[in-house]
Amino acid sequence: MSFVDYPEKLNKTRRQLNHILNDHRYYQPDGIREFTISMYNAFGKRKITAKMQLSMDKIINRYQKWLQSENKLDKYEKLERIESGQYKINLIRTLLSGCGYQPMYVARSEEFLNSVEKQLKFNAQLSVNQRKALNQMYKRFKAKCESRGIHDVRIDMKPSKEIQKFLNITNEQG
Repeated sequence: MSFVDYPEKLNKTRRQLNHILNDHRYYQPDGIREFTISMYNAFGKRKITAKMQLSMDKIINRYQKWLQSENKLDKYEKLERIESGQYKINLIRTLLSGCGYQPMYVARSEEFLNSVEKQLKFNAQLSVNQRKALNQMYKRFKAKCESRGIHDVRIDMKPSKEIQKFLNITNEQG
C-alpha cells in the first residue's frame, strides 16, 4: 500500500484513533470497538467523507471525556461489573425456571432480563429502577421457589478470559 499524505487534521485524527485502540484501560463495547477499527482502517483505503470525519471526532471526544472524568472506571473494572451483573441475572433466570410460572409470564420475564443484560453489556451499569426491578423479581422468584420446596439455588460461572488474564497479571505482580 502506498503512502498517502493526509492533511494535518486527518493525520492527527489517525494518530488519536490509534492511541484509543491501543489504550487497554479504555472500555468499548464490541460493536463500538469494531466501528472504531473500521474508521481507523479507512485511512488509505477509502476517501474520508465529512460524515466519517464527524464520527471519528465523536469517538475522540468520548475518549477525551472519559480521560478527564474523575470517577472513571477502567476496562477491567467495567468487565468485573458486567460479569457480576450477568451472574445476578443468570441467578434470577435460574430461579424463574424453577418457579413453574405460565409460559407467557416466563417469556415476558426472559425478554425483560435479556433487555437488561443487553444494556448492562453496553453501559456496564444499570439504572436505579432496573436494579429495583431485578431485586423485586429475585425476591418474588425466591419466595415462589421456596414455597415449592427448592432451597439454596446457586449457579457456577467462569470468569471471562479478559478478567482471567487480569487476575493472572495481578497475581504475578503481587
